Amino acid sequence: MGYELCIKRKEESQKITKEEWSEYIKSDSQFEPIEEFSAKINENDAFTVSTPNAGLWKSDEGEVPFTFYEECGEITVKNPDNRIIEKMILIANELNAIVEGEEGEIYDESYLNDAFSNRLYSNSSNVDKRWWEFWK
Repeated sequence: MGYELCIKRKEESQKITKEEWSEYIKSDSQFEPIEEFSAKINENDAFTVSTPNAGLWKSDEGEVPFTFYEECGEITVKNPDNRIIEKMILIANELNAIVEGEEGEIYDESYLNDAFSNRLYSNSSNVDKRWWEFWK
């Protein structure tokens, strides 16, 4: 399970294109294009997910796959923490788009600045949960 946020345009007729996403990945030195993402589950096992046209964000705190869905024109991330949401907002601004939650809520700069309404600032156990740890 988990919670997913997406970067998308307000107008459905103005979807983010594969070319726009690809150009963004090329322009951001913290990103690299990927077609699959693997994560270690334990010492002996890994979990691999096909992620065509995705981008891997490499930061000091780890690697995060940003998945692109061409038919919807959306870029998604599962279980993002605040640093990931902040990066998503920066990307959305570059692509003239918004960051939206599964229930239609908008994530923007005011969300990041308001610790009381920000569910990710709370002591929730989801903060430390990785996107692939859907069983926790």
